[in-house]
Amino acid sequence: MTTTAVKQVLTEEEVARFWEQGYLLVKGVLARDEAEYYRGVILDMVPRDLTIPAHWHSTAGRIKPMNLDGNHTFDTPELLPLLFNERLYAVAAQLLESPRLRAIDGSLGITLRNQSRDGILSQTPHLDASVPADIPNFLFNLEELQVGGCYYLGDVEPEGGGIHVVPGGHRLVEEKAAPHSEGRHLYNDWKRIDDFPVSVEVTGEAGDFALLHHLMPHAASHNRRPRPRVAQFTRFIREDHPHHPAKPAPPGRYNDRQLESMTPLGRKLLGVDPW
Repeated sequence: MTTTAVKQVLTEEEVARFWEQGYLLVKGVLARDEAEYYRGVILDMVPRDLTIPAHWHSTAGRIKPMNLDGNHTFDTPELLPLLFNERLYAVAAQLLESPRLRAIDGSLGITLRNQSRDGILSQTPHLDASVPADIPNFLFNLEELQVGGCYYLGDVEPEGGGIHVVPGGHRLVEEKAAPHSEGRHLYNDWKRIDDFPVSVEVTGEAGDFALLHHLMPHAASHNRRPRPRVAQFTRFIREDHPHHPAKPAPPGRYNDRQLESMTPLGRKLLGVDPW
């Protein structure tokens, strides 16, 4: 599939910035009222008495809802549309140079105010590359690339719990990993990156999306603001991804209410219908 079949929604300058810096803040993916709706849906999942379920993750003010089976994907009919937002899809298709994509992830994050003096970050910079552990190295090509990140479902001001990135860090990862026979396994499988340049916080407004290259070192930061940071995470991969080739959604994977919430695009991105 050629780039002529992909809708061009990013400017040339934005595309160049993504490839140079490894990240891009995509403005206004959701309208402010849409962002507030999804924010409310996620916050309503938190028990009223603030008893955090034992199977959820909670560290340094960061709350990550989890399903009982350990799956972090939340694809209720209320939240599913975040996985097939048409503008965000078009951005991903432009960067991946193919319209035939799959949407994955669907995890959630709530970052409460945390006045800890333990530095700026609540997490060590790392990669979420989803490249199998038995692969010796990354392929560094478009077929392997994943683009994704998080919707900001409220304004994220400086020191407001925004995601931290290392500008140009994806290129540093490639420089270090490419010549190494076991480059995939450096830095404890790239889960503890401790000697890269200082990271910066990505701030934004409600409805913006912080989009990252899959080789971008990133980390969570403490939220020093009163208002919780609420985010949903979405990633896109090509249908011909070398490690995760597309498969049809298994029968019964989605119930009637979920199917009713899907647009034609959503049905393709989630494997219900073929491209």
